[in-house]
Parts: sequence; C-alpha cells; structure tokens
Amino acid sequence: MSTFAERLYKLRKEKRLARDALGAKIGVSKTAIKNWEDGENMPKVEHVQALAKYFGVSFDWLATGGQTTKLVEPIRQKLDIDIIKELKDKIAAIENRKVAHSEELEPSNALSINNPVPVIEWVAAGSWSEANAVMAYDAFDYLPRPFNFPENGFALKVRGVSMMPKFEPGDFIYVDPNCTFWELKNGDLVVVREGENSEATFKQLVLGETSSDMYLKPLNPDWHEQKMTPKSEWELVGKVVGKWVVF
Repeated sequence: MSTFAERLYKLRKEKRLARDALGAKIGVSKTAIKNWEDGENMPKVEHVQALAKYFGVSFDWLATGGQTTKLVEPIRQKLDIDIIKELKDKIAAIENRKVAHSEELEPSNALSINNPVPVIEWVAAGSWSEANAVMAYDAFDYLPRPFNFPENGFALKVRGVSMMPKFEPGDFIYVDPNCTFWELKNGDLVVVREGENSEATFKQLVLGETSSDMYLKPLNPDWHEQKMTPKSEWELVGKVVGKWVVF
C-alpha cells in the first residue's frame, strides 16, 4: 500500500504543480510540501482536508490509503475530543478579547458563544454549503455566532490587502451561503469562485443593467485589478454579512 507521501506526490505531479504553487493553494510553504512528500512529517488534519478537497479525493483515501475503519475513525474520535477541548478554552477566552463588528451584523450584544461558527480554509469554502453534515476537522478555529446567522454559515480569515481599508489581513468575515444571485444588490460583498476547481475570492459586487455588465471589484483603490470579470461561469459561495476583528 502506498504512503501518504507517495499519494501526495502522485497527485501533485498529475496536476503538474510546483511545490510552491500547491502550497499557495492551501496556505503553506513549499518547504512544508517537500517535508510531507519526503515523509519527514505529517500535515495537520486541516491541511489533509484542504488537500483532499483541492485534488478531489476523499480525506480517508489521502490520509490512510483507504483503511477507514482501522485508522480514520480513531483519528476522528480523538480529533473531535481535542477540538471540543480547544473550543471550550477559546470560548472561555472570548470575553477577554476586544472586538469590533461591521455594520451588517446585529448590535454587538447580539452574539452567542453557543453553537459557534466554524472558520474554514478558503480552498474548502466552495464545497462547504454543499455538504449535508460538517465534520469537526473541517474547521481550524471558531467564532461566536451572530443571532439569526444560518446553521450552515461559516467564517473565513481575510488574506491579502485587496479589500483594505475596511477588511485587514487577519480579520474574519461571516459568510451566509444561502443567498442567491437574484437576492444580491449592487455593492454587496460576496465570496465567489470561478469554475469548480478554483479557489474562492472575496470582493464587492457591481451590478449593471444586464448580467453581462456584472463584475467584481476590490475595496482597495490601489489594487492593480479594479474590474474583475469572469472567464467562465461564476459560482456564488455566499454573501458576507459581517466581520470579527481581534485587536
């Protein structure tokens, strides 16, 4: 049976991706990819999940080669226990944080630490709302849940400077995946992906008189690409309804 390192190497070569390119897809360095392929260490569970979703394979196969019953279930059980402990610790620390919320959310007291919102990787965002059930290892962090926020809602950690000054790198955005294109208004903030295999992106929606006039734009006036039009069909991942900032 092949090893995790061999399976990862084979998948990367089939995609004709350099190590730095694959690392950029899941938010790690090319050195991390090299170490995984050389068998020097194993990635965290959230990185295995992100790799599996990017390559279109199952978590079980990539992690274990298919030995689900003997290997994956004990890993999942331990992972769920560890995540629950971490979550309790994070919830206990929430009151010590200073936070600011965007105007799209309810007032600042309209938050609940019960049933917290999972923070997921950008590479996983496109398929999140399609799943009937969410496994604990999909999330790498949790945030308080705004009241009236949907059960299948999730959060993403802002990367880059294209949405500055309103959204800084490291801010968290709340995403409602139940919104449809027909419900969107000019100026709404959205998370979309172009084609099934692309990673999600966060931008402001600009609507014209017809659907062909629609485009995305960054909030940063100095960003190099001010008008983003799709080369293929856009898929709406969700509408951004608020943000969470840790000072």
